[in-house]
Amino acid sequence: MEYSEIIYLINLVKEEDEIGNILASSETRNKCYAKKQSVKTNEFYSAVEVGLTPSCEFVIKKLNYNGEEEIEWNNERYQVIRTIDPKNKFDIVLVCARKIGINGS
Repeated sequence: MEYSEIIYLINLVKEEDEIGNILASSETRNKCYAKKQSVKTNEFYSAVEVGLTPSCEFVIKKLNYNGEEEIEWNNERYQVIRTIDPKNKFDIVLVCARKIGINGS
């Protein structure tokens, strides 16, 4: 398996203002090597049933992942909508949907 794609795992640090609004105050980006793969058919239909549209999957080493909710790949933002723990105990699969709007294209 070739980990040739570079993605950035994005951790958003959120803070509350004085009236309780949640603000994304800063973010940290960690560079990670990944293998891009297509979303499997059953995964796609399961996500569509609950209103999500997965567009790609990335396989990364499990020790690089710390629960980040967003990634960046090719200057586009993606939301991690699900993680899959494959039989290989060293990897994790991130099922992602392209993010549109704020901080997305």
